[in-house]
Amino acid sequence: MGGIPATLLLSLFFSSVLQGMCKDVFIDTKRASEVFIRARRANTFLEEVKPGNLERECLEEICDHEEAREVFEKPQPTKQFWWKYQGCNGLTLPRDPKSIKTLRSCLDASGDCSYEKGETYSAAVSTTSSGKACQYWSSNFPHRITEFNTSLDDSLKENYCRNPDQSPDGPWCFTRDPTVRRESCAIPNCDGPFVAVPPPTKVTVTIDYSSSTNCLTDNGKDYKGTLSVTMKGFTCLPWNSPKAKKKASGVEFLPNVVLDANYCRNPDNDTEGPWCFVDYPNVTMDYCDLDLCEDPLDSEVSVEQVRQRTVRPGPKKDFFSPRSFGNGEQVCGERPMFEKAGQTDSKEKELFDSYRKQRIVKGEDAELGSAPWQVMLYKRSPQELLCGASLISDEWVLTAAHCILYPPWNKNFTINDILVRLGKYSRSKFERGIEKIVALDKIIVHPKYNWKENLNRDIALLHMRRPIEFSAHIHPICLPTRQVAKDLMMVGFLGRVTGWGNLFETWSSSPKAIPSVLQQVQLPIVEQETCRKSTSIRITDNMFCAGFQPEENKSGDACEGDSGGPFVMKSPTDNRWYQIGIVSWGEGCDRDGKYGFYTHLFRMRRWMRKVIEDTDDDDE
Repeated sequence: MGGIPATLLLSLFFSSVLQGMCKDVFIDTKRASEVFIRARRANTFLEEVKPGNLERECLEEICDHEEAREVFEKPQPTKQFWWKYQGCNGLTLPRDPKSIKTLRSCLDASGDCSYEKGETYSAAVSTTSSGKACQYWSSNFPHRITEFNTSLDDSLKENYCRNPDQSPDGPWCFTRDPTVRRESCAIPNCDGPFVAVPPPTKVTVTIDYSSSTNCLTDNGKDYKGTLSVTMKGFTCLPWNSPKAKKKASGVEFLPNVVLDANYCRNPDNDTEGPWCFVDYPNVTMDYCDLDLCEDPLDSEVSVEQVRQRTVRPGPKKDFFSPRSFGNGEQVCGERPMFEKAGQTDSKEKELFDSYRKQRIVKGEDAELGSAPWQVMLYKRSPQELLCGASLISDEWVLTAAHCILYPPWNKNFTINDILVRLGKYSRSKFERGIEKIVALDKIIVHPKYNWKENLNRDIALLHMRRPIEFSAHIHPICLPTRQVAKDLMMVGFLGRVTGWGNLFETWSSSPKAIPSVLQQVQLPIVEQETCRKSTSIRITDNMFCAGFQPEENKSGDACEGDSGGPFVMKSPTDNRWYQIGIVSWGEGCDRDGKYGFYTHLFRMRRWMRKVIEDTDDDDE
């Protein structure tokens, strides 16, 4: 046999090569990218195998767009860098040590631009184009987020500007202004001109109590002006008129406050400031539109008061008139199934231990009958849980104003929209023979309730159409006296919050997030300055906050659905339970560094007495 012809060998060789090449018509991404590897400029022997070096390529020297692309490799970071590089004069600055430092500072200080529509924007900017702070994506305050499930989008972090719905206006956020739902953020587009974007800064809020020059000190007790029209526009009654004298009957006024003509005054040292009697249907008094200076909450509390207390109090005195308030003030705070029966619930010891500087745990099922003052506010249509509330007498219920009136959530309920359910333990079942359902005939929201800014004075009184009969499961809570507030409102002391709200922060009402029975959690009162520093929302002396600090490695909080419910504490002096606060607001639920905020109930007592006693006049 002769040798194989050369042409045949060459044919077989090319055939095997083509077979190998055609095994995969489409090669994978990694192999494809290797085909187009660009040879990089080399100043030293080792630079050929190094990744692109930004410091050398574009800071120490002037680079072009191709060299910047070699450094960042992907289109988006390349475009964002090139936008800043041009804006910081990276193409024209001379390369000396001073200029390099200037360029580096400019690049570091300038925020990222928005690439295309900003769907992938990830910088930590949390301010809108008009300067409004952004709402947290996982929060429903002040706006309910119903457009999409924020918990399923990992890019929606904190309260940073994002574009989850691909808005043509670029990154945006829901705002913390209740009157403005959403707004675009001032983030320039990478295809537009360079605009320096300041890096994110931590918001610190400090109230200077002496900064206001036009405010009234000492609750406006010394006000001697001639204002005679209230904040609602009502004309004040003369203090010496028969109608005003009748309304003032039985009320103790300060002797040094001169009641001139019909001018606004504060003769009873009301913490809400100057007021006057008025003669209008269903309104017998109103506050005047005068600014009060903020007083630190700490001034209400004295550690020495607790340590010097050695005597037991005498018989409980009525703060309200039984004629207008109804029954319950003498028997309040003593639960039929516990204090009256000589029993304690399983978590009381933790409260008392906290008074000796010990701490506690997370939420759990409440014991049956352990919170007989707990009330459920129930919407008539659609039938659903609206809020928590508390029973303070056989006629009156206490809740948060935002449960009744909060325009951002389309809330403006009347007596025809709400039912009161008392004696409840189960969230959804009708507890026949135990619970009572009562209609309302009056809703009174605090006249200075501020839903537009910070829910200041977040309190409302509800009057039941008929008095309720107390039972083992229905019993009123006590309201705090000044001494009780001083004794119990100490940093680190535990209070108890009850309610049927969500078990954890969630976007939807999934069964796993909804409790079947009443829940309770015990939380420590937090120092007021820590409360202020935890949020950019303005905190007033009508609020306090409670919760665990991150370093405590413990958790628990009130959550959505608990609003309006009571924050209660038990006095070791008289063995009664007192409502210290009303669940008001928070930024999310049980988040590190965030706390639940509560209406300071003691500061609302004088207003409560005024309006409750006014209802007595309405009946005449």
